[in-house]
Amino acid sequence: MSDIPKDQISDWLKKLERESWQLELLVSAFTIFLLIQATISFEGFITEIEYQYNFQSSKYSVLYLFLGLVHKSLEALVICLISHLMLRGFWIGTIGLRSVQSNIDFSSLNYSAFFTERLKKKVISLDQLVIKLDEICSVIFAFAFLVISILMAFGLYLMFLGIIAITMNAVGDLTPDWMDPVIGISAIILFPTLLLTGFIYMTDYFTLGFFKKIKWLSRVYYPFYRLYNVITLSVLSRSIYYYMISKFSKRKIRLVYAIAGFLLFFSLIFKFDQHQYYPGKKDALSMSANYYDNLRPKDDYISHASISSDFIEKPHFKLFLRYDARDNQLIKKHCEDFIPMKEDGLNWRFKTRLEGGNLHIGNQNFADEDFGKALLCMSSIYQVSINDSLYQDLNFRFFTHPDKDQKGIITVIPTDHFLQGENILDIKRIELDSIDSPLAEDFATIPFWFRSQ
Repeated sequence: MSDIPKDQISDWLKKLERESWQLELLVSAFTIFLLIQATISFEGFITEIEYQYNFQSSKYSVLYLFLGLVHKSLEALVICLISHLMLRGFWIGTIGLRSVQSNIDFSSLNYSAFFTERLKKKVISLDQLVIKLDEICSVIFAFAFLVISILMAFGLYLMFLGIIAITMNAVGDLTPDWMDPVIGISAIILFPTLLLTGFIYMTDYFTLGFFKKIKWLSRVYYPFYRLYNVITLSVLSRSIYYYMISKFSKRKIRLVYAIAGFLLFFSLIFKFDQHQYYPGKKDALSMSANYYDNLRPKDDYISHASISSDFIEKPHFKLFLRYDARDNQLIKKHCEDFIPMKEDGLNWRFKTRLEGGNLHIGNQNFADEDFGKALLCMSSIYQVSINDSLYQDLNFRFFTHPDKDQKGIITVIPTDHFLQGENILDIKRIELDSIDSPLAEDFATIPFWFRSQ
């Protein structure tokens, strides 16, 4: 566009400003629809990660938090765009009303002189209302993406810290022991510096440039400002940010920040609930549909364990125990003499070997794994009893449950000694305390009803 005269560019931009509301309406409507679908899909994605992987461990907790911030960003964008669509609809209605009557005829209302004078001063004209609504709508549309950039910036900053921590741990594992003090001192210096400068950057952002106004500090602060602009991708949104804080009153912007912060704080510490007499946590007196294959929705994951039905009439019934990757450390403590061929996390897809001076590359083959020992290790962390009768000779097998392809182990329990009517299946997980003494903790309590044929 360098060859186009500046006057034509200016006229084109002004025309675009006048007609941008049409694009805003179309984009808002389609985006709201797509974002609602995306939010639902993303919730399913996060749920899948919760059940299929162990991203809540110390190594991956930052990634898990980042995904949560992405989900909140989608929700914030939906709220902003719905507000924009409603206000833009109000704006269109105001324009339609103005085409019918542009002025308010207070004399026809027969109000007292006192009220008439007050209303003339307080009630703005339709022209002013149209201009004000158009300005607010345009700002909301930009503010929606600014909200996303704020949340994403915080998530990217945390991911940056997490990547540095993982990298330093990896370097510590690969280097000799004499390097550990050097790495430790580097971490002691680096992380407080990053946390302090990150806090300063965030404070400067929300105070609308407090540290940029201090002459002697601004030169010191500028390199960190450039660094965090790159890390948080703020370069994509800073134009919107600076245009907004230069156009609107600082007091109004701080008021918006205060209201948003209060609402966020309120939502985090309070919850509306009128079910006073219903337990907030499942216990032995509760019955969950998640425990039964015939009651659990096909799209739901199995939380801990599952049996075929809440009513049993056959001579045997199946018990499935979900394999949770978070139990790897517990299984490892129970079976210290067994080392799986796969690592907990990243694994090589290929296997290399040097034979006769030639390098051979092939797919990983876990056929040599002692799966019987692995199965014994997995089942050793559980204790199964029915009606206080402990079952110690259950034969487990590896099993991928058809609902959501969840991995776990399955066994078949005979019903010979079951009571007519209600029975209680009690599953405990055997934890190990600090001195490796077994400690049985409640894992799942499943009531079911039996009737012999």
